[in-house]
Amino acid sequence: MPVPLFDLILLGYRNDLAGERVRAYLRSLPDGQGGAIVIERDAELPRLLCPALEHGAGLRLLAELRERGAQARLVPNDADPEPPIARPMPPPAPPLSPTTRAARLLPLLMIFGFAAAVYFRLAPLPRPLPPPRGLSPAELSDTGFPSQLDPAPHRLNDEAVLLNATGQYADAAGKLREALRRAPDTVALRRNLRTVLHNWAVAELNANRTDAAVELLEQGLALEEDPGLLSALGVARVRQGAWGAARTSLERAVALGAADPYTLIALGKVYRQQGEREAAVEMFHRARDSGAGGPDFQQTLARLERELDAEWDFSELRSPHFQIAFAGGERESNAAAQVISHGLEDVYFHVGRKLDLYPSERVPVVLYPSEDFHDITQTPSWTGGVYDGRIKLPSRGVEDGDSAVLERTLRHEYGHALVNQLSRGHTPVWLNEGVAIWCEEDQDGDREDWAYQALAGEVLFPLKELEGSFTGLPPDRVRVAYAQSYLAVRALVDRSGGRHLRDLLAALGSGTRLDQAMLAVYSRNLASFEADFIRNLTNG
Repeated sequence: MPVPLFDLILLGYRNDLAGERVRAYLRSLPDGQGGAIVIERDAELPRLLCPALEHGAGLRLLAELRERGAQARLVPNDADPEPPIARPMPPPAPPLSPTTRAARLLPLLMIFGFAAAVYFRLAPLPRPLPPPRGLSPAELSDTGFPSQLDPAPHRLNDEAVLLNATGQYADAAGKLREALRRAPDTVALRRNLRTVLHNWAVAELNANRTDAAVELLEQGLALEEDPGLLSALGVARVRQGAWGAARTSLERAVALGAADPYTLIALGKVYRQQGEREAAVEMFHRARDSGAGGPDFQQTLARLERELDAEWDFSELRSPHFQIAFAGGERESNAAAQVISHGLEDVYFHVGRKLDLYPSERVPVVLYPSEDFHDITQTPSWTGGVYDGRIKLPSRGVEDGDSAVLERTLRHEYGHALVNQLSRGHTPVWLNEGVAIWCEEDQDGDREDWAYQALAGEVLFPLKELEGSFTGLPPDRVRVAYAQSYLAVRALVDRSGGRHLRDLLAALGSGTRLDQAMLAVYSRNLASFEADFIRNLTNG
């Protein structure tokens, strides 16, 4: 499969000094770095800098140039065919036996299995695209069947086809593995097993059993490298929060020709999480060009572009457990970043003791000027901070010297970061916010007086109504939602301590539903817990 190539186009410079920096950087590159570098000093802009780049090399070069003040863009190489509007995952290899009607079903069944892969719940995603109409099975090949092949592998393959058709992937894989044991050199058997493993992994992903899906996808890739498997593995790694591993899989999938919106969006999320904002926006633009759309996608792209514009010339400060981006160049901003850095390191150990959790990877943090925070994050005015993969903070608490508010805010947002890490994004909002407020406390129970005062005379929410964002609630009911969420978490902590709360979040991250996770960790289901919790609040 040919590797898609891209051209790097220079559109301009931020100023004359940036132009000099860009030219100096290009002169420093060794000859042939990522393609022939063309610099025509007297040529009018825009002009071609680097033609025929592989995608990974192009993104790295693009990021370096933009760091130096260049305005540049990657575009598909003219020699490449136009990218498809909505490219589905490639259909699987044909089944082994061309002699049975059942065997002919496998390519069509696999097509629908691959179409199901676009339903990976990687928020935010566009609405899934339908499979193309009129797609027919690939030509059947006789080359996979040596004439002396024992009839047993044929039979096992036919049985696997029928099992796959009814979603019995484990049994289908078992049949194909046995067939391969009997005929280890049969290429078609290996490809059929790879396809069944892919379909099985998709089913596990859709059931939020991410770890199981990763194991199956890695088994499939051990049989043969495939862009569809790599893309699915990248999406699964994103769910796990394993950003480096996700990047490796997704970049390799793109290099092998994957151009569907879902792969590109997932890779954009990885770049964004790793602080490569320019590369993230570039990837979302490519996803849009490949057919991604819808309100959620447009909202995400608009937010990324706002962040990119706001953080264009930000500086970065690293502490042992955090990396902080801030508006550099001003003494006040540098001082604020230092205060945030020291505060977060204290928070790391304070909250870590509550949950007995001390992550090794740095958590990304962005410190915005106070007047820009709500415009950039698009959050209500009452929001003191935001966690959406990065902790985002206004500089207000630092500049005003309100250390108590700042400390609570840092603990709160870091609590969200740990919840997301443990649960992999599968936490209802009431539990997420309740844990974050619990993390604010200096001593257990510090926030109880505030919570009971907030609930005095108020109608309580069923927890079901607090599973989604609080920003959609009536403003006068938001405080009630936070207070009730905190007291629900306090009830869990008072019952069994912080470690069991950590275990509950980890169970959610493994794909267990909340009701089942409650039963496993606390030996009672969610309905029983909620009934006791509401009764204690109303009768207490």
